[in-house]
Amino acid sequence: MPDSRGDTVRDHEVIDRDLLQGLAVIAKANGRPLVDELNAAIAAYVSQQLPLKLGDAGLALFLEELRERSQVEGTLSPSHS
Repeated sequence: MPDSRGDTVRDHEVIDRDLLQGLAVIAKANGRPLVDELNAAIAAYVSQQLPLKLGDAGLALFLEELRERSQVEGTLSPSHS
């Protein structure tokens, strides 16, 4: 099914195969797992696109959500004392 750019993405694919292969190459070059590279790519995309879509207020909400989530996850992490 064509998307807004005219590309085709198979119904069962969540991420374009070529994009995923490119991220795999970058992950290997950076010595990181693919999941980490994918998370970094998504975070970069969101931080760039969210202000364009929702303005600075949207970015502020997103950052607050991330802060709250990291605080909750920090309280659930085992202590290294």
